[in-house]
Amino acid sequence: MSTTTTATEEAWVHYHDGGIPGRRRVLTGSASKPTFNELPKIDFQRIYSDNLSDRKQLANEVGAACRDIGFFYAVNHGVEESLLQETFEAAKKFFDLPTEIKMEVHNQKTPKFRGYEAFLEGKLDPSTRGDLKEGFLMGEDATDPEQNRPITPSTASPRNQWPSHPSALFWRPAIYRYYNAMYTFSKRLLRIFALALNLPEHAFDAITTHPMTNVRAVHYPPQDSESDVGIGAHTDFCWFTLVCQSQTAQPALEVLNANGIWVPVHPEPNTFVVNIADFLKLVTGGTWQSTVHRVRNMGGEERYSMPFFFSPNEDAKVSVLEQFRREGEVYEEFGVGEYFQQRLDIDRTTHLESEEGQGEEVV
Repeated sequence: MSTTTTATEEAWVHYHDGGIPGRRRVLTGSASKPTFNELPKIDFQRIYSDNLSDRKQLANEVGAACRDIGFFYAVNHGVEESLLQETFEAAKKFFDLPTEIKMEVHNQKTPKFRGYEAFLEGKLDPSTRGDLKEGFLMGEDATDPEQNRPITPSTASPRNQWPSHPSALFWRPAIYRYYNAMYTFSKRLLRIFALALNLPEHAFDAITTHPMTNVRAVHYPPQDSESDVGIGAHTDFCWFTLVCQSQTAQPALEVLNANGIWVPVHPEPNTFVVNIADFLKLVTGGTWQSTVHRVRNMGGEERYSMPFFFSPNEDAKVSVLEQFRREGEVYEEFGVGEYFQQRLDIDRTTHLESEEGQGEEVV
């Protein structure tokens, strides 16, 4: 597992943070730090209000959660519950298909790793036999007519893969119904984030005209062994992530607090789990938290998850926002697309260093 002990009985949790292997000491008793033990629930009905003061009030609550935790529940988000339920039913139907039908669109066939990922192919925690999950990834693709994106020389090649077998033709329209709903909500949420950073509401609009976006449908079977993990401890490498979880009796998603304690994220009806990712941590100078999380599905049920990942335009340049810059420091811009591809490659190829911590970030 991702927790180790030393000869002096210190316990450490290992993870990937920003693509860099790291570890955090487990603190108990008098050594404990003030930190969170649950995620806040934030009522998002105000995101649809025509009153700016309502949206600013929502932004204040969101900003506090982003600074202190990096995760929160978005309650009353406005996306139809029937659409979400239909998406989970479609996901179950897709993952129940024969392996050979799913492997037609194996993700190793594309440079963007779009398509199907089989069980145990990912391995963020090298002490395990691999991530006990299967998944399907799609994202921004100008050649998919459903997205109505302009085709340019850099976007003229197909990125997504879609299964062609008659038994799998339901999958593409089902995913796009979910994708469109999450895309629309994310564009509204982006403006709440701008207000939370004391910026004009439309401050990020210019760099998100054609944002980088992904849906990853994931199936986690029940774990029989404590040594298994659904997905190893990591941070996300986008702007932010929205997660819709299937309803299970026991939580599987866990978030790491400052004391190295895993906090369970219970599935809550009519909610999204929202987390800040590495891009927003970077542009806020580390003020907002891109928090380590993992999945361990120990409740004996099949679990399905539908994270939606949102980032700025692929050709956008971003840097630390002015209000977070320190006098005398030099801040460089970095390309969103280049950074994203580097992190994607790391996510597929890099494992943690040795337990001794060589090459690790320690916090």
